Amino acid sequence: MSMQNFAPEFETPEQYIIDITYIIWEEGDVGRIHDWYTPICPVRSPHGVMHTVDDMVNETLEQMHVFTNRLPLADDVIIGDMSSGFYSSHRVRSVGRHMGDSELGPATKRNYQGLGIADCVCRDNRIVEEWKLRDHASFVRQLGLDPVAYGISLGKDNPKAYAIGNKAMRHRWVDENGLTILGDKAIANRMIDTYDALWNGKHLNIVAEQYVPAVRFEGPDGHLSYGREPVSNLVASMMASLPDGRFEPHHLIVRQQNGRAVRVAIRWTFCGTHSGFGRYGAPTNAPVGILGISHFELHDGLIASEWMVVDETAIYAQIAAYQEIRE
Repeated sequence: MSMQNFAPEFETPEQYIIDITYIIWEEGDVGRIHDWYTPICPVRSPHGVMHTVDDMVNETLEQMHVFTNRLPLADDVIIGDMSSGFYSSHRVRSVGRHMGDSELGPATKRNYQGLGIADCVCRDNRIVEEWKLRDHASFVRQLGLDPVAYGISLGKDNPKAYAIGNKAMRHRWVDENGLTILGDKAIANRMIDTYDALWNGKHLNIVAEQYVPAVRFEGPDGHLSYGREPVSNLVASMMASLPDGRFEPHHLIVRQQNGRAVRVAIRWTFCGTHSGFGRYGAPTNAPVGILGISHFELHDGLIASEWMVVDETAIYAQIAAYQEIRE
């Protein structure tokens, strides 16, 4: 894979992503963000969009104040070739301790660990665009907070930020060129068909066909399970809350390397109306846009491991914001 127009100390895309994260966070050289992000760099999440590198610097400093020893440890980096630069999907296992007062409340001095994924477009030694997700529900729960109440407070305190509607929420996650596939298209299309059958077709039995019996599955709010049944149960509970929801894939990477399982990264949305009893409580008819990124490892073509990152505090915030505006 070519590293044309990248600094010579970065020999591979994986090294670039891991090293700049280490230098910024573990060595504390926050100012290097100006070197590795373009001045205008949209960073999108379910909670909003940052537009400039200065926004990124300020957010990083705030995070360091609240979590003085945060370590964003690389779980995996899935790379996709582009005609110019590369696309990375970086799965991060963050560990640290809550040591600073913030909007979360007084410092609890509690330890936490959490899962997140950041997708980045990298070109000419810089990140030019980013989509990031964190399992915020699990994170706030470890600090002793109720993620449902926390999400509701976000929506009530700032309804204009969350009652933006599904079209606008979905727009944050789409690729400007439509569905983009980097890597083997046959594998990518099989993964799309699996998620489409599960989420859109409601064919829960697809899990028995496309997942290994002992599949390892990580999902929202710190969910960790082994076996097929918990996968279909969790997805069914999410679909029950949004019975008219539609799954849509926006970006896929299929990464094939010698000596490693085939890995796949999918950035996707599931948008609908909160009109059913399910994972997200009594129906409110609020529009809800779920922004997701999933990683997979395949063994002999079947899904052996899945990491599904969804920020459920943003879902509760959308529901509460809709109710706040309606009142």
